[in-house]
Amino acid sequence: MIQAVVVLAVTLAFALIPLRGLACASCGSGSDDPLILWPNEQLKTYVGFSTSSRFETVDPQGKFGKESGPKSRDALTLAVGKALRNDVFFTVTLPVQQNRLEGSSFRSLGDPMIAVRWSWWLPDFTEPLRPQLQLMTSYKLAHSKSLQETTRTDLLDAFGTGIPELKLGVDAFWGMSTIKGGLALAGLFPEERRLGRTAVFPGNGLRSTSTVGYSLGGDNKILAGLVREMREQRRSDGQRVVQSEVLAHSIFVTLDWSPAPHNMIRFSLSDKGRVLENKNMIAASSLSLAWLAAWE
Repeated sequence: MIQAVVVLAVTLAFALIPLRGLACASCGSGSDDPLILWPNEQLKTYVGFSTSSRFETVDPQGKFGKESGPKSRDALTLAVGKALRNDVFFTVTLPVQQNRLEGSSFRSLGDPMIAVRWSWWLPDFTEPLRPQLQLMTSYKLAHSKSLQETTRTDLLDAFGTGIPELKLGVDAFWGMSTIKGGLALAGLFPEERRLGRTAVFPGNGLRSTSTVGYSLGGDNKILAGLVREMREQRRSDGQRVVQSEVLAHSIFVTLDWSPAPHNMIRFSLSDKGRVLENKNMIAASSLSLAWLAAWE
């Protein structure tokens, strides 16, 4: 049961950021934060729906097994972002999730997240090869129940790891040309927390997100990306657990369409745990549809 606590079933959410031909506010870490503001935006909202299924456990040797829990998970994600000045903004993200198993379902508020980004280096149309560089940090609160805290045998009331986590990183994106690309690196620093009778520490981690995209004209574009997450050995009551390192790879494809100024629709497909090497994680397939609006 302790091992299951640190299996990170991450629901991918995707950033929808372009405005006025600016391509993308940040596609380097588009799978990490659902909402990112461009420097000329003061207030922005995000409403997204996603569904995940095909859950399978991956053991320390990379072998697949069936997961004894929900067969699908739906999520409604709401986020709002506010600029503090031209190069600094913060966002608040709130997910509402629903687990399903045959004829049963259970709904809960997920883990809220607060994020701040500073655009240390802004892009310039006169220098297409100049990237946008952002320093980013976020804090995820542990609101939803973990697998160790579940009160149901079908695990329908378990929605998270039960562990608060701090993220610190840098995001680079080259978006001034028809062909675009980005890379983000972030350190993951969870807190130790007592779950049941055990003090659990999932282990620090490193997440990298790389993307490549192509402009379809205006703010419309297609993007593809790879996410790689590594975690060191977890600790249980202060003792390291052998063969508990986590390695997870995800791929995603997104299509952005701007039906009107200051509005963006994004459709995304992702698959986690079925490409490259993976261990001690849960594989899943997801699709999402989201609407972003910038308000003047």
